[in-house]
Amino acid sequence: MTTPAILPATPEPTHPCLRCGRPVAIDIALCDECNPLGLQQPAATQVHALAAGGIVLFVVILALLARLGLSGVGPFSGVAGDVAAAPGGGLALTVTVSNGGSKDAATTCRVVEAGGSAGGPSQVIQTPVVPAGASITFSAAVAAFGDEPLALAVDCDSP
Repeated sequence: MTTPAILPATPEPTHPCLRCGRPVAIDIALCDECNPLGLQQPAATQVHALAAGGIVLFVVILALLARLGLSGVGPFSGVAGDVAAAPGGGLALTVTVSNGGSKDAATTCRVVEAGGSAGGPSQVIQTPVVPAGASITFSAAVAAFGDEPLALAVDCDSP
């Protein structure tokens, strides 16, 4: 006569106690030593809601800081001036940029061929700091249009 094999009991799934690391059942957060009074433990949805709320609050704070940092900057407008061949290749472009805002700021301007197609060559240039309510004129080197002077246009970004 053969005796049936006794299978070992499958262990209950556990995870570490949140405070001390001892193994506890999967449905509780703290072991008996860390929670001697058996107080109600937070539900998973409560923990996830707290984390999601923190993320939303952080995004709102970042948006407010961005708004404060960018208020009063721009709008900017740019006008292309003289275009000449630059020593060593490329073109030297004179650009006038106006800042219509209430804060000093720098911006980027896209230089394109005047009257050119939308897919034509372009180059982005960084302006120096433009005082609030004022204009500056500066020279920029552009290499995307070859060495022969041609009519160029400038479009400056506003935040």
